[in-house]
Amino acid sequence: MVVEISRRTVVVTALSAGLTLALAACAPSAGSGTPVERGTGKVPTGPTAFRRTSWSTDPFAAGSYSYLAPSEIGSDARRMLAEPAARLHFAGEATSSTAPATTHGAWESGLRASEELRDSTGPILIIGAGFAGLAAARTLTDAGREVTVVEGRDRTGGRAHTVTLDGIPADLGASWIHGVDENPMVTLAADAGVATIPFDYDNQVGGSSSAQEFVDNILEQAREAQDPEARALAELLPQDLSPEQQWAIAVSVSGEFAADPAQLAMAAPDEGDPLGGGDSLLNLGYSAITDDLAEGLDIRLNWVVANISYDDAGVTVTSADGQTLRAEHGIVTLPVGVLHAGTVSFSPALPPEKMEALGALQSGLLDKLWLAFDEVFWDPDVDVINWIDPVNPGHWPFWVNGYKIFGEPVLLGFNSGDIAREFAEMSDDEVVASAMAALTAMTE
Repeated sequence: MVVEISRRTVVVTALSAGLTLALAACAPSAGSGTPVERGTGKVPTGPTAFRRTSWSTDPFAAGSYSYLAPSEIGSDARRMLAEPAARLHFAGEATSSTAPATTHGAWESGLRASEELRDSTGPILIIGAGFAGLAAARTLTDAGREVTVVEGRDRTGGRAHTVTLDGIPADLGASWIHGVDENPMVTLAADAGVATIPFDYDNQVGGSSSAQEFVDNILEQAREAQDPEARALAELLPQDLSPEQQWAIAVSVSGEFAADPAQLAMAAPDEGDPLGGGDSLLNLGYSAITDDLAEGLDIRLNWVVANISYDDAGVTVTSADGQTLRAEHGIVTLPVGVLHAGTVSFSPALPPEKMEALGALQSGLLDKLWLAFDEVFWDPDVDVINWIDPVNPGHWPFWVNGYKIFGEPVLLGFNSGDIAREFAEMSDDEVVASAMAALTAMTE
């Protein structure tokens, strides 16, 4: 979950420039058991099952992934956050200057941290068993080093987590491999026996091509703006936005960077090095990869870190229930949301340059809702369904057709930025009802 617009640019076709789209009904509705005429797009009263994410309320994540906020230091913040402090090293997608907010950026940051310790001696303690922590642990363990990983959750993977929904693997966190050419995730997937499924963002219905062109123009202005690292993207937006323009911003800005234009630096779209080859999903989900990487490693689950003490002699980590572990070196892979939350303290406090870096790097939010149905009532052949809500533009703006990917009647909807934070305050019933209302409105 991905930076630079090339990571997931949505180029909207001219299939629809209006506020509605037709969902092609392909089978009887399972909600009432009453047959639906083909092409009416009638939506059942509710799903047969659902899975919802709420990353902002997850204490081990406190958000989805990092984004670059307006600041005087700009993208140097990622390099500054990655710099060691005494014998404490740092990894994670937020420390990646080449691929922030992606799984391969997290993986490569873990490899970097392990390289920093190549000539060191003594035990190594790694905080966090996401992609960054697993990369470092796998590399160092395979090199014969004594490595212990502590993880607060009852599982590995961090913000990559796959669950089962009506027999399909539903990724609650990271879903895509962004740019398959020379992407280490492709190799890791193959090693784990996971197949990649090409995903075509251009194969879509709904949306507005003119609104997308509007956003593309704003992003081009941002690239040419003076002092883009210190200025918010919102400065380039007109005061009044049409529903179509609000939808395009929700998809291509908020949905891309997990932050709204007022929160995002103009320089954010130019972060990272793009990879070619298109994007892919995974037939078994990301957890199949992280489970494979974790095999044979010394990982202590349900080990909630409360304090990290460090100096030139080593690192001591204390858990919330009073356990302690000591090592010659430590690698911290905590998400920036957790670092901001202050639930983990550092002794001594992190150096001023680290705190300055954290001021420029914030934790964004992209939440998902997986919905399973008895039958497909939408176009079964598209990859993407766009929705422009005329009353609440930006609510449920982007849907993935799970039927095309997995062969089961499943839809995946997204909300991001401040809208996602509003939904995070709602109950499960309220969120599902809102999504079903959007699906129903699409057919009217």
